[in-house]
Amino acid sequence: MNAPFVKITDAYRGAARRQPVIFVAVNIVLVILWVALIMHFSGEIADVSGQRSAKIVVGIINTVAPSANVTLENYESIEALHNSERVVRKLAHMTEYGILTVLIMSVLFGFRDFPRKCSYLIVVIATAVLATIDEKNQTTVEGRYGSAFDVCIDVAASLIAVRLIFLLTQSYRRKKRAARENSNPSA
Repeated sequence: MNAPFVKITDAYRGAARRQPVIFVAVNIVLVILWVALIMHFSGEIADVSGQRSAKIVVGIINTVAPSANVTLENYESIEALHNSERVVRKLAHMTEYGILTVLIMSVLFGFRDFPRKCSYLIVVIATAVLATIDEKNQTTVEGRYGSAFDVCIDVAASLIAVRLIFLLTQSYRRKKRAARENSNPSA
């Protein structure tokens, strides 16, 4: 049995069962804070957001290939790097919304009687709504625009996160069932 995974999951489930109101409240606060962070990044004007993305790309390149010696000053003159900035931005979108999916799922997990299959659907819908609001808000920011493609990327990230949660849940249940069967061989 994968002991650390099971121990962490048992502790998480135990917290949800012992103090469900506190568990749900804490997770709601985490969702609100994460949405606020997403909206903060979306509310940055294009120059600030672009500069942050450029710094990340330069950092990645200099970590992977230190001999490239890319700086923010020469970044603009290297045309190939502009596509990598786009990839970094889309990966950031996926990461933000994947984490948001996990956080919303944690809120729903606190409601023990809530059907799990419904929670998967609700999480993806909630993420899609928040992604749409996020992109709509970007249309009001100088130099930024909303993108249906970004909403699709955010929903794809949510679907991936939901699938991973489902697979991890199935794995946890199999391991717990196997542990019970091994501890009670007569059953």
